[in-house]
Amino acid sequence: MTDQQIIEQIRSNRNDKAFLALYKHFPMVRKLVLTKGGNLADAEDLYQEALIILCRKINETDFKLTAQLSTYLYSVCRFLWKDELKKRKKFQFADFETGIDQGEEDNLSELVSQENNIKLAEKIVNELGERCRELLLLFYSRTMKLTEIAKKMGYNSENTAKNQKYKCLESAKLKLKELNQTTY
Repeated sequence: MTDQQIIEQIRSNRNDKAFLALYKHFPMVRKLVLTKGGNLADAEDLYQEALIILCRKINETDFKLTAQLSTYLYSVCRFLWKDELKKRKKFQFADFETGIDQGEEDNLSELVSQENNIKLAEKIVNELGERCRELLLLFYSRTMKLTEIAKKMGYNSENTAKNQKYKCLESAKLKLKELNQTTY
């Protein structure tokens, strides 16, 4: 289930399916809590509280997801666990910040990098013309075959759709190159 489908499920009060999809991220939170002085019950309570917060946020009218739901949920859990540790006075705040092991830090860095790449790809696709955007989304997101795309978009043949896809990708590459040049 995609993030958008999970959001739609929560907004239409079908939380069971959404929660089932979100529980695949629980092991990350369990590891966080267990390595920072908590136990399994703490991790479960924390995750449930984070899910409640996520549902409330999603149901707010101005909610806009700027990261993957897993990243958002993990961040909520980190902040909740920091607060819990402050209450328990087992760890000081500074210890928590520096207590991330290298594996966790690499994992988070990789998630952030993936998020940035996804945002960049979305920006480039949104800057393409409507037909290119539609063609690429049909091909890559909906995994439609070129013959189906040709029929849907009114192209004469599969080869025409293939050529258009190539031109759209070249245009996207050019926009990426332009973006990189203006960034540096």
